Amino acid sequence: MDLARQPKAAVHLAMLINMLSIGSLMMVMPLGPDFVRALGMQASHVGYVAGGATLAAALSAAASAAWLDRLERKRALVCLLALRFALLLSCAMAKEPQQLIALFVLSGLVAGPMGAVLMAAVLDLVPVAERGRKLAYVAMGYSLAAIIVTPLALELVAYGGWQTPFLVCGGAGLLLAALCLAMFPRPAEHARKRPHLLSLLRSPLCLGALAIVFLQMFGHFLLVPHFSNYFQFNLEFPRDRIGLLYLFGGLASLVAMHLGGVFIDRGKAKAVVLLSSGCLAGVTLIGFAMPQGLSLYLVFALFMALGAVRSSSTLTIAAAIPSPEQRAAFMALQSTVSNVAAGLGGLFSAAYLAADADRRLIGFDELAWLYTGAGIVAGAGVVSLLRAVAARSVAQAAGIPTKQGRAQPAGDS
Repeated sequence: MDLARQPKAAVHLAMLINMLSIGSLMMVMPLGPDFVRALGMQASHVGYVAGGATLAAALSAAASAAWLDRLERKRALVCLLALRFALLLSCAMAKEPQQLIALFVLSGLVAGPMGAVLMAAVLDLVPVAERGRKLAYVAMGYSLAAIIVTPLALELVAYGGWQTPFLVCGGAGLLLAALCLAMFPRPAEHARKRPHLLSLLRSPLCLGALAIVFLQMFGHFLLVPHFSNYFQFNLEFPRDRIGLLYLFGGLASLVAMHLGGVFIDRGKAKAVVLLSSGCLAGVTLIGFAMPQGLSLYLVFALFMALGAVRSSSTLTIAAAIPSPEQRAAFMALQSTVSNVAAGLGGLFSAAYLAADADRRLIGFDELAWLYTGAGIVAGAGVVSLLRAVAARSVAQAAGIPTKQGRAQPAGDS
């Protein structure tokens, strides 16, 4: 392939990998009834499949953070990709519920370091001036996973049984591994430099970014796991239109992330952060904390779109924090914090909420207030982080040492 086109191909491959990896995790919860019928899995154990894989990804990302940057990016990415999706493919051969859970959790164990290496490789290849658009594009994999992978998995089960989604996703993942081997450019070599993980953990910028990610994800999972029940039982939204609601939300997210990335690359990062955080707080208040009777299609589409812009803008701004030889470590730490926060948010909300005799959720409006507060604090944190990163870049350009270590050219960050 033409060398000039390789970075563009790498970004497309990263988005597809992101979509397939996240989609394979998303699909297992809706497939729970099929596991119950076909494998005799207890309905109460379905949560162990996705929950165990998410926890495994968080733990493996944390455990591998210290040495991921010592590996050659492309070789590590291809190997981890092949292993992740080979394990996913093997899930189709499970004969008992315990085998399925064990194999899926093992695939999640590989997903943690794989995601960190993937994002580090993308950052190595994408110029700073294009990160807004390119990282937003890669992040679109999350929305596409909800729009494409999960519905497709449900359709595949109807035609070929519960094994079919694992066969298709696993096979597609192995194909992506082969494409990465052939088309993914070899990023700049950082593996021989000793990554200073402790200096990264001591950095106020790094700790601040991780705290912001924790707040955003914890708040997000106070509400998101319960939306379907809240819409149906509290708002009496028809069950057969839930899929359409999520489709509109996903499409709105795709458009919003692209626009947010464009404005960030034009130097409007602060405006994007303030607008997305402020409007998201407002939509949450009038949509869920103090419902005003607005169309749920409008409220939910805005909620999903603004949340996606906030997340992708945070990722883009935080990507400037680590030095090149610390990128995989930083992404691994960010992945760990994100998964832990999501789990804690889901557990806290499940313990806090109650249901009345008509199955309406009690306390959802109070969680919406908490989500709003956490989002405002996180938004202010992102603005402060943006200022600190800009100040550090000025200092680095002037050759002034920073708390992250010796000064380096601003373009490297």
